[in-house]
Amino acid sequence: MNSKAFKAYQATNVTTAKPEKVLLMLYEGCIKFVRLAKTKMVEKKIAEKGKNISKALAIISELINTLDHEVGGQLSADLESLYIFMMDKLIEANMYNKVEDLEVVEKLLMTLFEAWTDVVNNPRPDGVPSPKLQPELYAMYLSSNSQSTKMDVTKNTQPLKANGAAAVNLSAEVKQPVLGGNVVSKK
Repeated sequence: MNSKAFKAYQATNVTTAKPEKVLLMLYEGCIKFVRLAKTKMVEKKIAEKGKNISKALAIISELINTLDHEVGGQLSADLESLYIFMMDKLIEANMYNKVEDLEVVEKLLMTLFEAWTDVVNNPRPDGVPSPKLQPELYAMYLSSNSQSTKMDVTKNTQPLKANGAAAVNLSAEVKQPVLGGNVVSKK
């Protein structure tokens, strides 16, 4: 596939993706640019290092712009602070050629990416802990709900499955706690 066709494919992929998938793409891109910046820093290719750090900064700026503080409240404010911290670390890394600052940002981005991936790939009504990210809370949730024959989660009453796991209607709209119904844009 030639480069024009590939760029057109990528643009179509982004413009037709669901907002939550675009959010994951933003995280993936930012992680990629931080890793490239780290490689270029080690190789002492200053211009390429700066270019990749600039791209990571642009993505983090976009992530800040997508936050909906009215819906997200304190969690949204905390995410904004974390994004600003990452931007500061990227700027310091660029100015002082500090690989360790890039590694801090990469770890934070990976943690957020894994959490959002779990939310996107395992949608569930509010109040149900993540089996992957909160295994202890999820086990407690399952055991507390196995005592009854029905579960009421945000007006959805569903019977329990035979193994005790809740049968949840995954087609129901899941409200995003931080970014509102539209994960990527406040518009």
